[in-house]
Amino acid sequence: MAGHVIIDGNNLLHAMHACAPLPAVGRETLVKIIDRWARQDDDEVTLVFDGPVPREGLAKQMTSGRITVRFSAPATADDVIVAMIQRTKDPGTVRVVSGDKAIRLEASYRRCLHVDAAGFVAELFPSEGKPKPAAPPAGEKPQKVSPQETEEWLELFGFDSDDTEPFDGHDAMTQ
Repeated sequence: MAGHVIIDGNNLLHAMHACAPLPAVGRETLVKIIDRWARQDDDEVTLVFDGPVPREGLAKQMTSGRITVRFSAPATADDVIVAMIQRTKDPGTVRVVSGDKAIRLEASYRRCLHVDAAGFVAELFPSEGKPKPAAPPAGEKPQKVSPQETEEWLELFGFDSDDTEPFDGHDAMTQ
């Protein structure tokens, strides 16, 4: 039976920054990652962010055919998610992703499935058994990206590695 996954977007973003095997992830990238994950089954997925709907260009970048992206303004994302949990007719088919206390308590009270954001990050990246590498100390140059990391990024953003040219750090405008 298909269910409904409700994700606290900002909470998941914070967990991604702390736990994901990727450098800093923004809202647009998070939508793409969740969209890729959502292809596994027939669950309905709603990703809820705090704040108002962004301007048209950014809002368009955050659309997906598989997931619904909502913005909470004038309420908080927590309030919107709690209300969604309260309105559900079959809480046993709802899975909530958030580490926020109010959401966790409501999900537990209504007997929804629940996972904290860090646990969900591990689900999004199951092949990543190793912890995220520590950031280089301030002032140090980051290490080069490995070919494997490059392939992962290209795949994540839907590029075929045969269609790309190496980036030498300069664009045509600076030459």
